[in-house]
Amino acid sequence: MDLNIRDYYFNRFLNLIRATYMNLEKDWEDVASEVGLTHAQQHALWILHIEDGLTLDELGNVAMWNKSTTCALIGRLEKKGYIKKEKSDNNPRIKKIYITATGKDILDRSVNSNKAFNFMGLFNDCDKKEVDKFLEVLGKICHMVGDADMANFDKYLECSSDKFLSKDE
Repeated sequence: MDLNIRDYYFNRFLNLIRATYMNLEKDWEDVASEVGLTHAQQHALWILHIEDGLTLDELGNVAMWNKSTTCALIGRLEKKGYIKKEKSDNNPRIKKIYITATGKDILDRSVNSNKAFNFMGLFNDCDKKEVDKFLEVLGKICHMVGDADMANFDKYLECSSDKFLSKDE
């Protein structure tokens, strides 16, 4: 590929991805702040709501946070009573993280607000084929960028997404 064309595409990609991320982060922050959460706290509760009983490492891997960020975040959520830690039945040295009823309530209030409803419906005006293709390309790009081990993320993404499809069955 010609260098000018390569740079043209990369510039458009980089700036579009950054603008998309910044807008998503701001929208999530607005939705979360309505109930006194940060977007990171809301994201942790969302993950635990879908896949309860993760270890600190598993949660960090899925959310793509480093260990110190995950640990501090979980500490704040635990102080608020939104999550609890319990020793694993298989290995008492391992602690699993669970969302509490209070955590489920705050998450429910957050994601069921008018602002969240509008924000989470961003694909409402797209047809299924268009959304599927977009997500396929986005997934491919996600794996092309960076050097993070995506195995845990991929597994979580597949399992957690499938849970939404089977809710009405």
